[in-house]
Amino acid sequence: HMPSFGAFASTTAHRTTSTSTSGRGSSYTRPQRPRASSVPAALIRTAAAAVDSTSSRTMPDNGGPSVLVVGAGRVGTYLACKFAQAGGRVILKGSKPALAKYALQHHVDSLCAQAGVEFIREYTECRDQIVDFVFISVKTYDLAAVKAELDECNVRPRIAILVHNGIVSPLFDKSVRVVIPQSYDFVETPGEGCGVKIHVKNEEKPWVMPATAEAREVEALLRGSGMLGEADPTFPYGLMRKFFINGVANLLSIVGDCDCNGLLANHASRMEDLYREFTAVLKVPHADAFAMLPEDFHEVVFQGLASYGTHFPSTKMDFDAGAALEIDSLNGYVCKMAREQGLPSPANDALVDEVNALIAKRDANKN
Repeated sequence: HMPSFGAFASTTAHRTTSTSTSGRGSSYTRPQRPRASSVPAALIRTAAAAVDSTSSRTMPDNGGPSVLVVGAGRVGTYLACKFAQAGGRVILKGSKPALAKYALQHHVDSLCAQAGVEFIREYTECRDQIVDFVFISVKTYDLAAVKAELDECNVRPRIAILVHNGIVSPLFDKSVRVVIPQSYDFVETPGEGCGVKIHVKNEEKPWVMPATAEAREVEALLRGSGMLGEADPTFPYGLMRKFFINGVANLLSIVGDCDCNGLLANHASRMEDLYREFTAVLKVPHADAFAMLPEDFHEVVFQGLASYGTHFPSTKMDFDAGAALEIDSLNGYVCKMAREQGLPSPANDALVDEVNALIAKRDANKN
């Protein structure tokens, strides 16, 4: 039997901001249901019991579920700090020491110290243990390696929450995919607090998840920590909406060397070509989502992109930082789906080729 590690007690008041339905189109109505005001005591007791009943050894527990966040970038750091500020023990897992080259690590360290987050690079303390909630906030190209490392160390998520852009095949049992409408940026604040904060764009909008029992537990955990989440029957629509916004913007922002406002001002025609191909290629493999699209979905997508304003897409920031890019789960996914269906995708093929050429040029210059 495996012990659970740590505990998370959600004691702070929840945010009472109402859920926005803007950005879905005037012809769309979201199903409504009652909201949990915080992490219910019954949920905490059930989560703890589900783990402790199989345990031969239990680490100190303060009455709540255990939380591990894998991926110490902007989103992962934000999550870990929010959970810790709500009063519990949270572990944030960064890259292995040999791979630890994150240029903004000093910001992560400052925020973790201020919030009381335990930062690790190896699963030494978590080995051979069950963890209630494992939030995996890494790039899609790293998901397989994260899964392999968790398996190697026998760290078993009771629920794995996948926080990433694009579309990939599921790797975890009892996993919850989330769609996040926010963007996250480190902002230096000299002389204030720890000297840095994470600015969140569109913070008033909820993380959206499928309407499953596991997702409802995640929703309660988020809301009890001052974050908005929603287990929504229309999740396939939310996933497709986010994919379209990322797909017309993220890789193209590298080619155009611009923020979201710049894309709309200078690259509208090319984004329209990408949009048309998305519709033609994805309507069959994602028929459940397309059945939910409002009549003004085109407007929804481009208004959603406009809401990011001067924000640079995360893929553009990764490119500028010299990092690997999520291509196969974004426009590369459309190319793959087109090939499988015998459909043309010249706009997406050209964009992927152009970005790969820019990556090769960037990396050659580094050497």
